[in-house]
Parts: sequence; C-alpha cells; structure tokens
Amino acid sequence: MSQFPRRVLTDVNVSWDHHANGAGRSTFTRHGTVVDVVPGSALEAAYGNASLSGVIPVSQRGNESCLSKACVTN
Repeated sequence: MSQFPRRVLTDVNVSWDHHANGAGRSTFTRHGTVVDVVPGSALEAAYGNASLSGVIPVSQRGNESCLSKACVTN
C-alpha cells in the first residue's frame, strides 16, 4: 500500500524534467490509475491537483474494512 494513494480522475499526459540526465520525461496516464503522489509535491503539480482524488481517506488508512478485495482470487 502506498503512503499517499491517489486516483487519476481524467486521462492526463504527465510531463516533468527530473530525469538523471536532465532530459524531460512524459508519460500518458489513464483515468482510474492509482498513483502514489505526496500532496503539494512537484509530481502532484505535474498531474494537476484537479486530476487527482484521494483513494482512501486519511482517517481510514490502516483500517482493513475499507480496502477493496476485488483483486483477490483463489
């Protein structure tokens, strides 16, 4: 589980220039993708704050009753 889970609300092309060789980077991210983005970070700015939504409220983190079991199979 990530520390800052956020769901991408709309398809977005994320661009930033923090690669080790100084080259700019860009990646397409589909809506519904869950990402680990620290609030107020440069990565959040790259996604756009309006494009992100909290997946699990802070008040419920660590509470297993709110976690989806949809991906668990036998």
